[in-house]
Amino acid sequence: MTVEEKIIGILKDNKIAYEVFEHEPVFTNPTMAAALNVSESETVKSLVVMTKEKEMVVLVMPGDKKVEWKKAAANIGTKKISFAKPEQVLEKVGCEVGCVPPFGQLTDLPIFMDPDLARKDFVYFNPGVHDKSYKIKAWDLKKVCHPKI
Repeated sequence: MTVEEKIIGILKDNKIAYEVFEHEPVFTNPTMAAALNVSESETVKSLVVMTKEKEMVVLVMPGDKKVEWKKAAANIGTKKISFAKPEQVLEKVGCEVGCVPPFGQLTDLPIFMDPDLARKDFVYFNPGVHDKSYKIKAWDLKKVCHPKI
């Protein structure tokens, strides 16, 4: 079962309405926002990071935000974080960097969500592929991805 099929299952199981948008492959939030004709802040950035203790964590945030490394590390409970290597992300999450979905139940990775994301009406995320985006209510994303805020 693909990452996208698993996400569809999660959305259906939780009775969450969603829309699917097909577009040219995108690898960054600015190009995703342009392809969807939405603001970058409505796109979801899911970054897989590695803690100093060699544990992987997913940071979920609005697409227009930059990681505040020290603050993020403190919120996670570690001294330092850095990007996980692309091959580690592919092995653990099942998709490439640039299309990691914001769903914790797909892996055993903890999800840390920026509170600004849940304040949006709708958000758009890649479902493990670069050429599709899903639109759901931001509140539903928070409900279904089981994040730490």
